[in-house]
Amino acid sequence: MSSPVLDTVRFARGWLRPPSDLRSRSIMVPVDGDDDAVPATLMERTGREPSDQGDPPVGWVVLHGITRPGRYHPALLRFARSLASTGARVLIPEISEWTRMDMAPQRAQTIIRSAVDHLASAPETAPGGVGLVGFSFGAPQALYAAADPGFTTRIRGVVGWGGYADLSRTVRFQLTGEFEWEGQSYHLEPDPYGRWVVGANILPLVPGFDETTPVADALRALATEAGDRQIPASDSSFDSLITQMRVGLPRRFRPLFDLFAPPSGRSPSNDQANRLVELMTPAARRELPLVDPLRMIEGVRVPVRLLHSRSDQLIPFTETLAMGDALSRRAPDMEVNVTGLFGHSGKGGAGGAVDRARESLGFLRALTSVFEIGRR
Repeated sequence: MSSPVLDTVRFARGWLRPPSDLRSRSIMVPVDGDDDAVPATLMERTGREPSDQGDPPVGWVVLHGITRPGRYHPALLRFARSLASTGARVLIPEISEWTRMDMAPQRAQTIIRSAVDHLASAPETAPGGVGLVGFSFGAPQALYAAADPGFTTRIRGVVGWGGYADLSRTVRFQLTGEFEWEGQSYHLEPDPYGRWVVGANILPLVPGFDETTPVADALRALATEAGDRQIPASDSSFDSLITQMRVGLPRRFRPLFDLFAPPSGRSPSNDQANRLVELMTPAARRELPLVDPLRMIEGVRVPVRLLHSRSDQLIPFTETLAMGDALSRRAPDMEVNVTGLFGHSGKGGAGGAVDRARESLGFLRALTSVFEIGRR
């Protein structure tokens, strides 16, 4: 029989080179309450390790974030292949709204629950529920689904990678680069992609901003282009597109657009950014309450594992620390790990050989804790 330690070894081996018997195929997942189905990618090994013979494989549902490639995001695919290398069945549902830069949390919840039901009820999957992994915007959505008492029997545990605890703090960081934790202030140059997505979705919801749809559309176009290029939105190559978008807007909207999309190397003033956050956050919570779901979670009865990169430029690592703090009395089995190895997109972090070796050992221990979920 497999073990969390052995799963960690297989994951690491699969990260370097997936096994030759790993199969990936597209399937359609029925969506409850709809007449349609959503596409998904299912990964599994066609052969079984001798130690696993007779044991049905554990299932994992993996959620992409708000990103153009969706289930085909390179970093997500590498993670999923490594997860499937352990012998697990891994399902990645496509949330098409997220690939179109729409937050659409209610629709996302429907797809998440349908994907979990589909994999958990498959006869090829081990009984007892499946693990649920959410990346970025998908992390708090995964937690919210796992917190539903009526859904607990379908989920063994939940893993959140690079998520956020509070929408207001996250948007403030995306506009200013400022964040804090336990009285210590930090500053990190934010990737503009985050504020482009936020502006595209929330600006038209703010009272008195009904006519700002052209600004929201321009920000959506910028985020879409950044997602298609798969490079940081802070890259100077976007300056010409930003200028083009700005010129195409009515003059009265250009100052608002400049708060979200200044040329590379520039940032909006903190005072203006903070006033904007104070307008946007209440509007988002009123019109799209599930975009800030942590405050609505009363308890999580399944194991919770939270991870974040210290160098994340889209959502600061302190948001996962805050998530862990907020859930400490609501989730009896929870662990929080911050690593210096990966950025938000899965790229390696900075540091010398000794630091990276230390971080690698810590990350492997965190993975072992994650795989304990699948063996419960």
